[in-house]
This record gives sequence, structure tokens and C-alpha cells, in this order.
Amino acid sequence: MNTLRIAVYCSAREGLPESWKESARRVGQMIGSKGATLVYGGVDAGLMSIVANNVKVAGGRVVGIIPARLRNRYCPANDIQLSTGSLHERKRVMDIMSDLFIVLPGGYGTLDELATTFSYLNFTHQKRPVILLNLDGVYDPLIAQFEVMKSYGLLDAHTLDILHISPDVDHLAGIIDRIIESR
Repeated sequence: MNTLRIAVYCSAREGLPESWKESARRVGQMIGSKGATLVYGGVDAGLMSIVANNVKVAGGRVVGIIPARLRNRYCPANDIQLSTGSLHERKRVMDIMSDLFIVLPGGYGTLDELATTFSYLNFTHQKRPVILLNLDGVYDPLIAQFEVMKSYGLLDAHTLDILHISPDVDHLAGIIDRIIESR
């Protein structure tokens, strides 16, 4: 049994493009089929619930980390549900619990989770991978900003070593397979 714990950050909004929903389904199926554990925000909404439900159907475990004020919105796919006092604590628990991180399309909350995790991993010198699933180029401006920051010396070149950019789920699956093989 693979004990890989994969955090997924993504949107909890409804009405997103069907192609993003399909990618979320495939990411969930991939995580579940590898016998991995999903660690995520725990609510039953948007891409979050699509990933969780598909992890569960494919045989993986699902750990939802939910701030107390959102506990009534939990996803039924959760095998384990942990309640936190705040969003800050939720991010901290997810960072501690996860071996790698996947970022699907999302809004300011997803960007906050990415920035917090990226800062935490670099500050603590942990080499756990962060995979940015750049569907439809949604993160192109962010990727360009990282390059601008690097060019001005605001980021060391090695800082971005843990960041993997993936244009689609097939490429993402290949990255995860290489990570599993190297464990």
C-alpha cells in the first residue's frame, strides 16, 4: 500500500469550465488508483469535492481539513475529517501532513495556499514537490511573476526547484510516477 499523502489545493466554486472539472476527476482517479491519501480542504463544493469523490471511488483515502466554521459543509467522501480553528491552522496542518502538493485552478484562497506552502517548504529547506497544474494557462501570469522575481534577485534560482509546472493531467501523472519511484 502506498502511503503517499497528496495535498490538493483548488477552487470550491461552482460553474467552472467543464474541462477543469474533467481534469479534477482525472486527478482524483489518479490519486486513488495509486493507493495514495488525499489531503484537502474538506468541503463539498467545486473542484474540491470532484477530486475527493474520485479519490474515494478509485480506492484512495480522503482526509478533509476543515475550519470549524465550515464544518457543516464537509464532503461525504472524507474518511477522516479534522477540524481546525482557522484557515491559517488548516494550511499548517495540510503542510505538515502532505508529501507533495498539487495546485489546480483556484482563486485567492488557492493562491494563498500555494504561497504559504511554497514559503514554508523553502524556509524549512524541505524538498517536497509542488506541482502547478496550469490548465488553459490560468497560472501563466504567476509563472511569469516568479521569473520576474528571479531576474531581480528576489528569488534564488534554486528556490523554484521544488516547483513543477504541468500543462495537463497526463504530464502531472508522469511527475507523480517519478516521485513515487524515487521514494
